[in-house]
Amino acid sequence: MAYLVALTVIEIACHAIGFLSPNSNLFISHFYFVFQFVFLSILFYQLFENKTIKRTIVLILALQLAVLSMIYFSNPQLFWEFNFYEIVSCSSILVIYALLFIIKNFEKEHKYFNFSVGLILYLICSISIFTSGNLRMVLWEDPFIDIWIFNSIFYIIFQYMIFREYIYFTKVNNKSLEDKLLL
Repeated sequence: MAYLVALTVIEIACHAIGFLSPNSNLFISHFYFVFQFVFLSILFYQLFENKTIKRTIVLILALQLAVLSMIYFSNPQLFWEFNFYEIVSCSSILVIYALLFIIKNFEKEHKYFNFSVGLILYLICSISIFTSGNLRMVLWEDPFIDIWIFNSIFYIIFQYMIFREYIYFTKVNNKSLEDKLLL
């Protein structure tokens, strides 16, 4: 829930700044990518049972944050530009975590399957679009539709997959509660 609330705040800030001062909201993407990376690394750390994988996640998280800190410390101007390393590395690591989670739990009924699939779809689309950077890829002029529409569509799909996971959790928890009450 904290993940969704934080992303909502970031999204609202991005649109508000973009509306008030067009093209000056790019810096918010850095908060988004880093927050998403940290939060979902912690989530996958909690989901995995294997201690080696857990240690690897902690190591990767620490190294990635150290590298990003050094990059922004050595080149503060990058805060106002697209940071290809940040986009590709943070998102790719999360895709690997999600794929590994699905593979490790494929034989079991497990929670977070819909979330993991949605995350993979969204991040692969997002990586593709964000790495195109400032290229102006307009699909139609009237009505104006550019390549960023796909990021929005896949973000909505990701949100839908989170909603499906929430419905699944609700049903499982309600069933468990009913079973306990019947005993």
